Amino acid sequence: MAIIGPVRLSRITVFAIYIVALGLTSLYGMLVLFDLDVTALKSSKTDTGTNTCAYTCKEARGDSAQIRLLERSTEPIAYVVGSSHGAKVVLPGQCVCVRAVVPAQSFDTETISQADMEEYEPVPGWPADSLIVDLVMQSSQNNAGTHDPLYLNARVTVSVDMRAVARNQNYNTRVYEGSAQLFDPGEYALDARIEFRNGQWNAEPGQFTPEFHETHMRTTLVTNALVQSTVHVERDLKHPTYLQRHQNLPLCTDGAASGRWIPEKNLPASWKQWQYMHPAEDRRVWVPYHCRLRRISHAEFVFHMSRSWPSVHWYGDSNSRRTLRPIVQAGQWCHTNNSMRLDCLCNDAPKDLFPSEWYAHMPVPHWYRIHTQGVRRDEIYADLRLKEQPPTDPRPILDKDPIDNHTTYGHDYVPPGYRLRDDYFDLYYLFTRGTLDMQGRHWMRDITQEAIAPYPNADLVVFQMITWDVAFGSYSTFARSVGLLARRLRNVYPHAQFVYRTGPYWCCRNAEDQQKKYSRLRFASFDAHARAVFRRVLSARIWDVSGPSSQRPPEAKRNPENMPCLSAHSRSELVHLDNQIFINMLVNK
Repeated sequence: MAIIGPVRLSRITVFAIYIVALGLTSLYGMLVLFDLDVTALKSSKTDTGTNTCAYTCKEARGDSAQIRLLERSTEPIAYVVGSSHGAKVVLPGQCVCVRAVVPAQSFDTETISQADMEEYEPVPGWPADSLIVDLVMQSSQNNAGTHDPLYLNARVTVSVDMRAVARNQNYNTRVYEGSAQLFDPGEYALDARIEFRNGQWNAEPGQFTPEFHETHMRTTLVTNALVQSTVHVERDLKHPTYLQRHQNLPLCTDGAASGRWIPEKNLPASWKQWQYMHPAEDRRVWVPYHCRLRRISHAEFVFHMSRSWPSVHWYGDSNSRRTLRPIVQAGQWCHTNNSMRLDCLCNDAPKDLFPSEWYAHMPVPHWYRIHTQGVRRDEIYADLRLKEQPPTDPRPILDKDPIDNHTTYGHDYVPPGYRLRDDYFDLYYLFTRGTLDMQGRHWMRDITQEAIAPYPNADLVVFQMITWDVAFGSYSTFARSVGLLARRLRNVYPHAQFVYRTGPYWCCRNAEDQQKKYSRLRFASFDAHARAVFRRVLSARIWDVSGPSSQRPPEAKRNPENMPCLSAHSRSELVHLDNQIFINMLVNK
């Protein structure tokens, strides 16, 4: 007999417990071996507060009969179930459940498309149908019947991530649900649309890329008072998220803080310009719910970086190059409101930043010495592994000192003409194409001790990926490679801190090239896996550039002026916002 604590167990029972434990251990080992992220079994939105609403749909009541009725419907429909108590009116901070019923798709043999003849598989764990569902504020009318001027015509939008519901479906329909936490007072209505059906959002390499086409879902219901098409959030003047109290919140140190867009003209008159972000092209301002962003000057950013992270290694593609434009130009790139220049809207090929002979070959990496006044044109260093370039200081920082041949210029080196080393920090831009081996670049060759040996040790590593993998890669290959990539980074940079920059928000369009497999859920699924792996393996801080864009009003997401660039680039106004989120994350304490 074996004894565990005060309980006596038979040998058979002990053996059974051993077998179960061994099985669980083996399962976890397999997850690790194949890099199937354990955290992916949970919600991918842990950094935006969705876990607060995890049980909302389970607790919502009163619609089971409605579900059975709707399963016989011939048209897709989405509706608000209500709060966890089935109420139409909720308090700030309470959650609501949204459900959608999507009937089977019927085909006309005369109009069937090429995409309908292929079989597509969604990413494991993601829905077969791509639904874009938003709760949009329609009115700021409060309990007294008057409108709150802080939210007048605000069109506050809260996106709802929908997931499939496992049901005993007697009818050939799919049921989806999602939850959202609401803070701002007013009445919200659903804006629900179908983007793709039957896994077509996940066209893989070699498959036909379906045309993007939105179908509005019905959102109006009758007969059941517990099943709503709208929901009202009461006003609570003392709630910490109420806009008038925003400046009482702590400064943002989270690069993935949730928030909403508020018209600049609605902001309290007492706010100074430095207390809120630059507005987007529609004059709306991104305002987080639980912390506050401040406009941090380029000079303060450089001052802080020179002390905390004087050497930065930055891996990314053209999205990162676009992100770096304001940084290397001290914020003076496309900084005027509503600039319609081509490079502000989309194309930022850097011919104005590099000498023409460099641009022809685009040597990588580039070395930027970033001062409080930005980068000096003659101090944009070329690839130090290829040949020396003549910057202002004729000696690149890695050259031997002509007086002391045994000394290498490090972080404390002060070039001629500079009084203090903290006047600047060094940024090394190291181009990557995610996990793919394309056009001569591959992380297995580029991210090695030997490859980074010519540069000072990195204090901070920023890594941006996704775009190329989504466009040209297979999800299964990507999922296997991300873990290997993260572990390589950990080995090459054992003492650095990491920031993972998420993929961009993609919405409501096709790419300009049918070979690019862009879709909203493909970006979201690839990104969810990568951010979970980077957080687990590297303890990386998350810099979310997709979150604010996903919360824009439906008309802003689909505004043709916001989509002149059919690559995955953002307008300059959003680039400046993304950078301020990054800078606030690093500088604020």
